[in-house]
Formats: sequence, C-alpha cells, structure tokens
Amino acid sequence: MSSTSRNILTFSQFLLRSKSLKLYRDILRTIKRIPNKEYQGELKKLVREDFEQNRQQTDEEKIKYHLTRGRAFHEELITALSLVN
Repeated sequence: MSSTSRNILTFSQFLLRSKSLKLYRDILRTIKRIPNKEYQGELKKLVREDFEQNRQQTDEEKIKYHLTRGRAFHEELITALSLVN
C-alpha cells in the first residue's frame, strides 16, 4: 500500500486516536486485576468488540462521546474492583 492511499489524520484526529488507544490499554490492564479468569476473558472480548466496532469512526464528536463513555466504564470497573478487594 502506498503512502498516498492511506488516510492522513488531522492533528485532532491523531490526538483522539492516541486517547482511544490509551483508554483501551488502561481498560485491559484493569481487567487483568479481575480474579475470575473466565469473566476476564468475556470482558476483554466485549471491550475489544466495542472498540473494533467504532474503529472507523471519523466524526470527532462521536469519538469524544465514546471516549467519555469508555472512561466512565473504566471508572466503574475500578470502583467495582476496589469494593471486591
């Protein structure tokens, strides 16, 4: 694939992509703290599907909405884990 056939990101799209990837990694790290391995696997699968489903999203407002939703999910997951321990 030549470099001219790839989509070139604007700076704001680049930043949103970076934030999305960071959130994805943070969520996966948090999921590793779940004691039940079966639940861990199911949750990882659901998170991956959600991120993959929105991977081609280009509308910055929708991306920001999904980031906010993802951060809220991550905070709820952290809170739930702290209650278990």
